[in-house]
Amino acid sequence: MIQVRPFLNSDPPAIAKIINDCCNLEATISPNLLEYTVFAKTYFSRDRFFVATIAGEVVGFAHLGSVSTDRPETRTLIISNFLVRNCDTETANALLDSVRVFAHEHGFTTLRIGSHPNQAEYYNGVSSHFLNVGIPSTQPILPVLQDLGFATVEQWHCLQFALQSTQIPFTRQQMTLRRSHQIGQVHDPDYDSFDLNAIYSHLATSRLTLTDRLTQKEHFQLTYACLAQSFPNWPSGGVDVVTYQGGDTFVAEHYEFLLCELLRQLAQTNLSPLRIHLGAQQEQARATAEEIGFEHTITSAHIELRLDH
Repeated sequence: MIQVRPFLNSDPPAIAKIINDCCNLEATISPNLLEYTVFAKTYFSRDRFFVATIAGEVVGFAHLGSVSTDRPETRTLIISNFLVRNCDTETANALLDSVRVFAHEHGFTTLRIGSHPNQAEYYNGVSSHFLNVGIPSTQPILPVLQDLGFATVEQWHCLQFALQSTQIPFTRQQMTLRRSHQIGQVHDPDYDSFDLNAIYSHLATSRLTLTDRLTQKEHFQLTYACLAQSFPNWPSGGVDVVTYQGGDTFVAEHYEFLLCELLRQLAQTNLSPLRIHLGAQQEQARATAEEIGFEHTITSAHIELRLDH
């Protein structure tokens, strides 16, 4: 018989095993890593982490994230992670029933899995395969959740640049920008909100900025997280661009320039590959990245379930 209960302090080893069994990750997730990135966070709440068991054995879990990722304006509850052993429908349904009760008690009418990388807490940056930035199309849990009523509302794409096998372009336009602009870099930048600082607190992050030499106006910034510098014993490689920001209009030349500058830095540190995450509507950014040499690796679905239907 399947039972669902809140998180217990003894659960991390079993949770790590389910993640490793269900997800195609770059390395093995250890209980210590989960403690560091998830359970030790000051805003982690055991009441928002449901664990499914059979005869005392953990067979699945649903993590509802923290209050900071809730969307009260649309009455949407964001699910950070939802995995079950062997993609068992009965286990998934039992977890979903508990999530429904929680949502009803707190006034939510919609459940959502998938967030902008800039809003995906806890598991953010651990791997491109985690559900909080969308469910990879190859993830077996996706059809299970669709059978339970979830529908795709948005798609995101992960693109990757392999430094060991792809040449970094250096164009005349980039040479011109080097003369007219200066590049700044801030390690572990302070973000403009408590929520963002909390989301990135477990990651080694850096921000590149592109500033006009004459006007001192900042034209573009690129923020990235490095797994190999964030977690002990993580294999070399795994750098994710978590956000980019420009002016009122997207300037492809500025985006290309900072991406290439970042790639040149990584080539010197032996950290590879570089990944970027783009929404389906970010067509210019994707086209620019593909011209540089990025290749598409993962399409992830953001899914929702309406509870008032």
